[in-house]
Amino acid sequence: MLRYAGAIAMVVRRGRDEFFDPREVRNRATIEHYLELLGEASGAVGRSTRNANPDVPWSTIARFRFDRAHPYDDEAKPVNYDEIWRFASGDLPPIVRRLRAVKVPDPG
Repeated sequence: MLRYAGAIAMVVRRGRDEFFDPREVRNRATIEHYLELLGEASGAVGRSTRNANPDVPWSTIARFRFDRAHPYDDEAKPVNYDEIWRFASGDLPPIVRRLRAVKVPDPG
């Protein structure tokens, strides 16, 4: 998850103007793709790890992925690049700090 967040951060560092530049569609596609991977990974985290780290918004990350990957579903929202930028540039950095502190419980 940290690797995916790192890839997102590299694009975010280029700035909002470059993210929204119509000639730079790769920036938006990169962030969308890595947000989907991040959400997929979040959904695969085991219950014991989730329970040991309740300050990580696991379901928020997974839901954001679902909304991006399935905009055609009745309950999902269409792609909103303002929302993607807000999440990638504002919401994700504090989540990354929490992910870096994740404790994985001993299985035994």
